[in-house]
Amino acid sequence: MGEPKDLNNPAVYAEALVQAVMNPNREMLASWLAGVEDTAFGLSKVPFQDWYLYFADRLMDMMPQPELGFQARPRRTVAAPKVGRNDVCPCGSGKKYKVCHLESEENPGWKLGSPTPAIRAMAIARLVHTLPLARLERIPVSQAAPVALTEMATVFHGNGRLEEALKLVRQVLDGDRQDPFLLYDYWIARYAEWLVDADRAQEGEQFLLGEYDQPRGVKAWQVAQKLAAFYIDQGDLANADTWVNSALEGDGENPFNHYLKGMLSHFDELWEEAKAAYQQALQFSDRFREEEQAYMRQLVNEALQRAEQQLPLDEEEDDEYEGDEEEDMEEVAEHAAERSVAATPSEDAAQGQQS
Repeated sequence: MGEPKDLNNPAVYAEALVQAVMNPNREMLASWLAGVEDTAFGLSKVPFQDWYLYFADRLMDMMPQPELGFQARPRRTVAAPKVGRNDVCPCGSGKKYKVCHLESEENPGWKLGSPTPAIRAMAIARLVHTLPLARLERIPVSQAAPVALTEMATVFHGNGRLEEALKLVRQVLDGDRQDPFLLYDYWIARYAEWLVDADRAQEGEQFLLGEYDQPRGVKAWQVAQKLAAFYIDQGDLANADTWVNSALEGDGENPFNHYLKGMLSHFDELWEEAKAAYQQALQFSDRFREEEQAYMRQLVNEALQRAEQQLPLDEEEDDEYEGDEEEDMEEVAEHAAERSVAATPSEDAAQGQQS
């Protein structure tokens, strides 16, 4: 028998909601909660099986239903099992509960309130990447929350269904942009990038320029940053330089802005300027969270080493490398755009607590 799941942990709570959707069987779910093997027979040996079954029922009531746009069904009224301090312990020992399992680690002792919006968002994000594609296709997108739509867009994009992915992201970006679990500057960058993938680069450019003129849910300098990465992707370094400078004016301590500035100097073989910009990026990289900070430092250090050796960004040191310069520049810009955010919705949601 394994360890019972701790639903006081937001990440575990979110995973429990996912388990409820993927296998809505109360005995199986209760067994999973209790940490026993996935059989109802194993649950019969757990002292608090009635409680685990009760929690399984509650989770199935509160789970985000994919066919309802990840909304929960109307909740049933289910009475929680009660054991008084002086009652016989449900483990079968014959002892009073207060001297047997009241303080035991086997006592689930949870207060399973409704999941917070953060926990629900985390569960939805995980579900989208767990559900079969055929089931995702049946989700009513008009009812789904933005976090579900963007995660679905990622899945469709990964399956080569680019136009469907674009429609979903556009639906989110055309909305009110009030979802606290979305980084809208990230999705602005993704939408423009995917338009380029769809051979609609001019449309992507006009989209970004429109976002800069009328930013919603983002700051103008953040869009300027995306424009700089976009023009690097297109090989238009002159326009990229204009927008990098605009981004730096908006936030002179953003490490990614300095990294982009270093890239432009690097492409022009202005080695000292490139190194200075990369070093600035490293200096400010602690503004990012730990995971993003590690990636940013790796990215910048690799570029800095190449600048110190006066090696171009878009060439490998191996003489046998036969890469295409334009493709290499696009790859650098793509990685740059991807890491211009501090976290993903799923990671942010993990910090929530249930009420």
